[in-house]
Amino acid sequence: MLPQKVQKNQVITADLLNNIIDSIRECQIQSGVGYSFSRTAGGTTLSISTNKPQPPAEAQVCPFTPTAVATEGTFNISFSAGTVNQLIPSNMFDNPVISGVTTSARTYFYVKCTTDGKVVTSAVIEEDTTPRTPVENTPDVAPSEFNILIATMSTYGIIESTIPCQNLSAKVYPNIQEDKPDFAAGERNFIQYYNWLT
Repeated sequence: MLPQKVQKNQVITADLLNNIIDSIRECQIQSGVGYSFSRTAGGTTLSISTNKPQPPAEAQVCPFTPTAVATEGTFNISFSAGTVNQLIPSNMFDNPVISGVTTSARTYFYVKCTTDGKVVTSAVIEEDTTPRTPVENTPDVAPSEFNILIATMSTYGIIESTIPCQNLSAKVYPNIQEDKPDFAAGERNFIQYYNWLT
């Protein structure tokens, strides 16, 4: 609160002067959230920030993140949305993707990809109770199908992802060459084998 004005011929006491000083201090600008000030010989400058506070980042859900829900002694398995070479597996949005999974054995979940030997044409999520063997190299074009392991479930019902936090990609790569037993002039003297690199 501001003090009363000093009257004519009034004696200026320490209490009165201190009240005036306190009142001036109450009117001072203090730095706060979103603004600051600086005092110089030329005056006082007030700076106001126009940056809006950023909302807290939402937790990232990785592609193909597995979820297991127990139902009457079995598990229903679903996966967050993901793609293989920008293709969505055909059962991606089934709810659940795979049902009736038991814990009698370790369970493996794969994205099985079908190809024309050059590009991936379709994909589906499947389960298996044994690890699938890698596909063999094939001559001239890549194999017509291959599997990508995306998750495993233990006999305790614990399901875990086996891939990095990203969508899947696969490309054809030349694997090995084999000499031809016989060949005609002008033809290559080897057979090129291909496979899928994921």
